[in-house]
Amino acid sequence: MKRTFNLATIALLIVTMMMQISCKESDVVDEYDNWHSRNQNYIDSIARVAKANADGSWIILKSFTLGDSTNLYVNQPNFFVYAKQLKKGEGTYSPLYNDSVRVHYSGRLIPTSEHPLGFNFDKSYSTSTLNERTDVPALLGVNQNIIGFATALMHMHEGDRWMVYIPYYLGYGSEKIPTTNIPAYSTLIFDVQLARIYRLKIDTDTSWH
Repeated sequence: MKRTFNLATIALLIVTMMMQISCKESDVVDEYDNWHSRNQNYIDSIARVAKANADGSWIILKSFTLGDSTNLYVNQPNFFVYAKQLKKGEGTYSPLYNDSVRVHYSGRLIPTSEHPLGFNFDKSYSTSTLNERTDVPALLGVNQNIIGFATALMHMHEGDRWMVYIPYYLGYGSEKIPTTNIPAYSTLIFDVQLARIYRLKIDTDTSWH
């Protein structure tokens, strides 16, 4: 009778454990579920804040690929980059498409349950926060960047620091890039500080000093 009781108890424990495991598996939430619509809603909300510009710190930039067109895309947020000015620099000109720049940057996705601040997919500095005294800004060709990032750079001045919001259409688009951890349809959020501009065929020494 004692042996029967022990076997029954063990069987009950196994069933309970299996149920707990099953419940845990069913509780797993895909942080990228409905990613396209969530990102669209996010950039739409940023567009509304930027257009209201309550504190006067927002800039709305049309994609440089659209040329001089004006009204055609005015109500389509995916054709614009939205930037919040965090610091105003003392530079007097902006880089052109074929120029090179040195920038400090950190790129994130929109906030999710697992990453409340947004997944940090890339940054130019080695620690969690920027140290301007020790971190060397990355050297980039403006034309080597995604459309949204290049658009922002071509409106910045040396010393400017912006929080830049780029819709997927001006980022990596509707397909996942295998070499990155960025899902398709991702809004990209960059904390960017433009440290120096090197003009094509004029500033030939691009070393940081």
